[in-house]
Amino acid sequence: MSTPLHARTLRNLRNTRDLRAEMLSLAAELAADSQAEGQVRVIDSAITEATIRKEWDTLLPAIAPKVRTRMALVVDETEATSVNEARSKESGLVSLDKPNYLFEVLRLLLGASLENDGPQREAGIAAHIEGKQVGLVETLGASITPVRSALSALRDAGLIRDLRWLEIAPQDLSMEQLSRMGALPQTLRFRFERGAGIKPPADLVKRALPLLGPDGPPSWCSFALSGTPVATQDVPVLDLAGTPRLDLVAHVDRDARAFDANVLRLLDDGLEFEPNMLAPAPVVVTLVRAGTQFVRDAGIGRTRCAYECDVFLSLLDMGLREQAIHYAKAVRA
Repeated sequence: MSTPLHARTLRNLRNTRDLRAEMLSLAAELAADSQAEGQVRVIDSAITEATIRKEWDTLLPAIAPKVRTRMALVVDETEATSVNEARSKESGLVSLDKPNYLFEVLRLLLGASLENDGPQREAGIAAHIEGKQVGLVETLGASITPVRSALSALRDAGLIRDLRWLEIAPQDLSMEQLSRMGALPQTLRFRFERGAGIKPPADLVKRALPLLGPDGPPSWCSFALSGTPVATQDVPVLDLAGTPRLDLVAHVDRDARAFDANVLRLLDDGLEFEPNMLAPAPVVVTLVRAGTQFVRDAGIGRTRCAYECDVFLSLLDMGLREQAIHYAKAVRA
């Protein structure tokens, strides 16, 4: 007679609290059935396997020995990865996070700083659209509440000194600080799928130029070129060696819930979404969720290029902080 198995499966685990709850629930079932064994299987976890196992080992001694000896933990990352990749590849849709207004506000303040406009009132952080000045709230397409909440967070972090006069110094910014504050945008990374012909980033930039021009496909009208090609065009003396990756900025509606990753196949049909945010990738797309799209002619043919603030942030993301600060000083001069 086979031993009965009580199995619990946790998918998309995002906190250890849910793991503890499942452990205790399983322990209660096994206490009532002395012949059974139990298993907690974690699939597609948002937290690391090391954290999961540490939490398991911490709580297990609190469970009666006759019960805990019949409990097992299985962390199945291989299945999770293959399932997620298959779903993503089949549909081409990548789920989007909610807009991060802390990042969006910081981005606009940084943009005003790089234009060397000096300290601005809240209504003064604006863009000129068809001859009309559009204020911070209107530019973001958000209500005043998340905007003011973001401004308060930036003040508390020491990035702005006065809520009446708003200004961010580019040299005060670092990726570590933005990550710690939760002021980073959502970025999507793309790799070459298995068996595809790998192309260097410089070749991908050349392929992107016609897609980003006025005669490019409609599905690319929300994209703009960013990163080192635009930085060196703006500041030719910038100390940058080659093109480490292709950086794009994509303007996405703030109500959008998914991104069609298949549009990148127009750049190269061997590109696919890379779910691992820590993996190196030849193409990185930064999502901007503001209500207004900012693009400019930076003199790279007829290519749509990202604003200086996006170029600055892309250099930071590549770990080129010194070059980013040099870039900021040069464009403000």
